[in-house]
Parts: sequence; C-alpha cells; structure tokens
Amino acid sequence: MRVVTLGTSAGRPTAQRSASAVALEYEGDVILFDCGEGTQAQLARSPLRWGNINAIFIGHLHGDHVNGLPGILGTFSLTDRTMPLKVFGPPGIKRYLEILQEIKTVWINFPVEIIEIRKSGTLLDEKKYQVETARLDHVIECWGYVFREKPRPGHFDEAKAEALKIPHGPLRSRLVQGQSITLENGQVIAPQEIVGPPRPGRSVAYCLDTCPCENAIFLARGTDLLIHESTFDDSLREEMKKWGHSTSGQAAETALKAKSRRLILTHISPRYAEPELLLKEAKGIFPEAEMAWDLNEFIVESAE
Repeated sequence: MRVVTLGTSAGRPTAQRSASAVALEYEGDVILFDCGEGTQAQLARSPLRWGNINAIFIGHLHGDHVNGLPGILGTFSLTDRTMPLKVFGPPGIKRYLEILQEIKTVWINFPVEIIEIRKSGTLLDEKKYQVETARLDHVIECWGYVFREKPRPGHFDEAKAEALKIPHGPLRSRLVQGQSITLENGQVIAPQEIVGPPRPGRSVAYCLDTCPCENAIFLARGTDLLIHESTFDDSLREEMKKWGHSTSGQAAETALKAKSRRLILTHISPRYAEPELLLKEAKGIFPEAEMAWDLNEFIVESAE
C-alpha cells in the first residue's frame, strides 16, 4: 500500500509542482484523490498502472483540483477501456462533465458512474477497504476523504504450523479465514492456535482545501497517514480564514489533535520555491511531518 503525490502545488502548476492530485495504490487497485491540470502527465511519469484506477474522488470544483479529469476520462475512452469507473464529487460535478460532453470537448465510451456527495458517511465499500467523507471548511463546498483498510487477519505462526505438520495450501488458508481444520491423524486445530488476533487496517486521510475544522480532525483521527494542505506559512494565519486554507502549523495541529502517525504537507503556494520554512513550522508542532514533492512515494504501514 503506497501513496504517490502526483501534484503538490496550490492554485496553479509551477516548474517544480503540478496541480493537486494524489494516488493511493492498494493491492492492485488505484484510487485518485483530486485531478488537477497535468495529472495525466504525472501518472505517465509515475510507477503506477493507472489503467487500474477504479475510483476518483474530487474534493471541490476549483480548477486546480478538477481540470485534469476530462483529459483522463478522454484518454480512457481512447484506450478502449471497459472497466467501470466511479467518480465522486460535490454537487455540480455531473453537470460539469455533461456540458463538456455536449460541446464535444470530451467523450466517454466506457461505464462511468458519477456520484454527487450529499452527506457525510461511507461512499465506497469494497471487500477489503472503504472510503468515507466529511465536509471541510473552504470558500465553496468541499469534501475530505479517508481510506480505511478493514481489519486484517492476525500473524500466521509458521513455526508452529510446521511443528504440527499442517500442510501448505487450503488447510492453512482456512485457518487464516478463521475456520478450524482436521488433520489426517484426526487432530483438530482451532485458528487461534496458529493465527494471532486480527490486526487493525491501515488508513490514509486526505484534507484539501480547508481551514482548520472539526471534520478534518474527525477524518484524520488515528490514521497512519494524513495528507493535509499547507498552503502558507504561519505568519498568514489570519489572512487564511477568508481564503479557506490552512498554514503549515495549522496542518500540524490537526495531525496532533487527530493523533495521526504521520503528516504529509502538500498544496504548497507557488510563492514558496523553497518550502523549508513550512516544514520547519510543522515539525515544531508535529515532528512526524514530511514535505511532499511531485512523484514522491510514501509506503503506508500500520502501528503494528
């Protein structure tokens, strides 16, 4: 499970940073959070198999978060994609794509389900993970997200399994799935004899764009990784209120209050060609803060 920060700039792309987009890869599935201008090019430069994108989550309809979406949908159509795609976003995203199709800016010839978000809660519920949403505090309607892996099986005691002469294959799989097995000698083995207690799933929160707010803390609570905007430095805290953004220190405060394990700073204003100040401010509050650059990769691990 890894996160790739495809675009890390705020407002517009720069020579060093593309517009907002983050990809999360999980067991072959790729989920995209936001899709700013240039996301296709960044995906092409990344190690991801972006034909495996099965869901796209748009936070809000400002151009630096959504202008890359028509291009990706068009490219998928050109490559004869048949795999369904789900696109989530605020009210208006459906009409946005309909207008572009009406004027022939983009055409879509594969199954796309567009879901407009109306309330907080679970948006996507798969066998091994789910994605939840809550509304953030921006100048227009904006939604944040959290990816939560469902609890994983406990550790399998390989040494004990060998000592009990449990053969490799279906019998071991059944133990991992929580089922008792019977060996050829008639001995019954319960799963708890070989498999440890379930392990908590890994989690990643995505909070762009927003002022500090309770819902950002709610989404980030207990996560292994929080991706949070860090548009400006702390000297501009008061000014940020009218623009609906957070400073580096405020991002760190959210991570601290939420008890996240790690913080990734992104959505950096173009005024900071060298953003050491932002990272220094964040680390002074939350030492596990890191600065994201385009195409950085972050492996997501749980506390255990």
